[in-house]
Amino acid sequence: MRPLPVEPAFHRRLAFPARSAPDVSAGIDFTRGTLRAWHPGADPAAIADIVLVAAELLANAAEHAGGPLALELCRTPVNRIRIEVTDATPARPRVQSLSPDTPHGHGLRIIDRLAHAWGCHPGDGGKTVWAECDLPPPATHAP
Repeated sequence: MRPLPVEPAFHRRLAFPARSAPDVSAGIDFTRGTLRAWHPGADPAAIADIVLVAAELLANAAEHAGGPLALELCRTPVNRIRIEVTDATPARPRVQSLSPDTPHGHGLRIIDRLAHAWGCHPGDGGKTVWAECDLPPPATHAP
């Protein structure tokens, strides 16, 4: 599934320096700041879910693929945000069979639960893992 076309104003990219320690927190801050700019006043809990999806994608790239190369955020015409994390490893992610009390390995299950859809497509020697989340409606203030 390829992303829908988006206006340049609703597409942001964060490149990670090659051969450096992966900085997942920079990607989380980038995602949070982008959502704040694109969707001011949105429900903080819904924004937190989207940030969690981005954090899990970034953490998976850091843990299993040598670190993310890029994070891209695209706001689609159907009021969704597409989060893409590219890395240099062609191995596709897979959901692991784990018990609920296992402390690690639940990232893709979290993404599957919170995202509208997610998947992976191959790239130049690596892959891009993506997830699409519904954007919350803007906050309404009672008079």
